[in-house]
Amino acid sequence: MNDTIDTAVSPPKPKRKIAKILGRGLLGLLALALAGHFVWVASGSNQWELAREKDGIKLWTLKSPGSGLVRVKGEARIKSSVSGMVKLLEEFDNSIEGFDMDVKVIREIASTPRNRAIYSQFKFEIPIPGVQTRDYVLFSERFQDPETKRVEINLMAAPDIVPRDPCCVRVTHLHNNWKLTPLKNGELDIEFTQDTDDGGFPYLIQNIFLTEGTHMILDQMRGLMKLEKFQHARVASILELDPS
Repeated sequence: MNDTIDTAVSPPKPKRKIAKILGRGLLGLLALALAGHFVWVASGSNQWELAREKDGIKLWTLKSPGSGLVRVKGEARIKSSVSGMVKLLEEFDNSIEGFDMDVKVIREIASTPRNRAIYSQFKFEIPIPGVQTRDYVLFSERFQDPETKRVEINLMAAPDIVPRDPCCVRVTHLHNNWKLTPLKNGELDIEFTQDTDDGGFPYLIQNIFLTEGTHMILDQMRGLMKLEKFQHARVASILELDPS
């Protein structure tokens, strides 16, 4: 009879090996993600850099050190009167494809001729399951140069003007800008800048959304300006450029 006790260590089970390998791999990916995050946030030239030129639309981005978000600027030339474009930007119609928003003016502020200032609110439903609707309360001001007929529209978040609705996420950071420069051939040079934090989304997703969204908006405007309601639009106090 052999009473010798086998003290040899049993080899680890295959499942434990796999778990260890996966665990180390996940830790490595996490470390890389954290390193990438800090490198990205710390980066930035604070200068506009051309990101893409497609379909006659130029897209620029500006990255500032300390922020994960970028600012986006789009430039395009579109056949439109000044009034037609101002009507589209300031008088959203739910029947227009691609602009499904319920906009209401909260308060209009007395201003000088050819200028306008209002507080408005609209809700934007994001078609992603589980993602809350975004609620925007904005202060909007519009100026027109009486000589060049160029129009500038500034949009700024005013999140505390009205109580917050629990149905939605109130956007607290937004400063967007439109510049509409008319040309004598009946076209507009358009510059659209977005500096927005929609809240609750990783900055990687927001940066993609802002860039692609800016291109989509400018591209869709070309088709919208062909509609009769915009071709023959007249907006009080807006002056048109003399083509002669």
